[in-house]
Amino acid sequence: MKLAFDKDDFLANYWQKKPCLIRQGFADFTDPVSPEILAGLAMEEGADSRVIESRADTESGWLVTHGPFEDYEKFGETDWTLLVQSVNEWLPDVGELITPFRFLPDWRIDDVMVSFSCENGGVGPHLDQYDVFIVQGAGSRHWRVGDRQAMQEHQPAEDLCQIKGEFEAVIDEHLTAGDVLYIPAGCPHDGVSLEPSLNYSVGFRAPSKAELLLQLGDIAMQQELMQERYQDPTLSSKDVSWIIEEKQLSALKQFIKDALASEGTDALLAKIISQSKRPLPEPELPTTAEQIPTLLAQKNAFIEKASGARFLKLSDTQFYGNGEAFHVSQEALTTAEWLAQLQGSETLEELAKLAKSPAEYELIAEAINQGIIYLYIDES
Repeated sequence: MKLAFDKDDFLANYWQKKPCLIRQGFADFTDPVSPEILAGLAMEEGADSRVIESRADTESGWLVTHGPFEDYEKFGETDWTLLVQSVNEWLPDVGELITPFRFLPDWRIDDVMVSFSCENGGVGPHLDQYDVFIVQGAGSRHWRVGDRQAMQEHQPAEDLCQIKGEFEAVIDEHLTAGDVLYIPAGCPHDGVSLEPSLNYSVGFRAPSKAELLLQLGDIAMQQELMQERYQDPTLSSKDVSWIIEEKQLSALKQFIKDALASEGTDALLAKIISQSKRPLPEPELPTTAEQIPTLLAQKNAFIEKASGARFLKLSDTQFYGNGEAFHVSQEALTTAEWLAQLQGSETLEELAKLAKSPAEYELIAEAINQGIIYLYIDES
């Protein structure tokens, strides 16, 4: 699946700057999931799903119902949308929608949310605090999108956040299958289905400073790092005890800056951003390095990166996946890079051409045990 547009122009002029519409970004687009399969997934206990209805018989005009669902008859045939989060972690075919967007950093990719909307279905005008590409599947949808502007938010129903008032739209278009809409974080938008339709939202996480600092502090505490204690600047007996002096604020801010610039912070950040959104499925029994040559020699065998897994390179000897550090020797470097760039399924034969040393076998076994990659036999 190839996204047909000028990536350099997009990065220079649109990414995190302003919305844009890519007409037929995916030519001859074929839906990787049907409405029936999506509805069935929303019946599963572990799926994060909800139905948002536009309801005139409620005080706010909106109603949110959380899954798992038993049936959909009560929702009728118009004015509702089914949303299912992280469908890529359930259905590999949906996960393939991420591949065309890997010109952006892997760690930024969050998940693929899929929505099915009946005629006139939508979630109302709202803001998202993440960057998103919305791929139009079957059916058609009318979208209005604005540049960043001052907007007031409110909650007309539980777990539904919308904006008050109107916004000025810079995109006001009907989308059909294969069209791609890019919306930067903080841009108001509103989509209404013109007929039963599917949409795929490829979201990119954009952590706040507070979120990153909190995660950094948590992991530093766990590993007993950044344990240096604050020390006062030069004090004077004339200082007033109940006044926060500028020199004290400066010392505190410098203390935090020094912590961020300290040795080991890069590794802590790499651990944080290599973590998956949800726990990865680890194998029931650990795989050993000694087993890898036999596994690589299997016929009709394939390797795939787990949905939601990240395997990131920090330096020639340091890779990170699932929040863990992988210390990679020079002889295993090529294999580590091959695993990092892995997209979709590859035959084990391809990996076997590279991996021939104990260090490489150890790396592959560790990646399997962490749930980052898995091997399977195609018995079809």
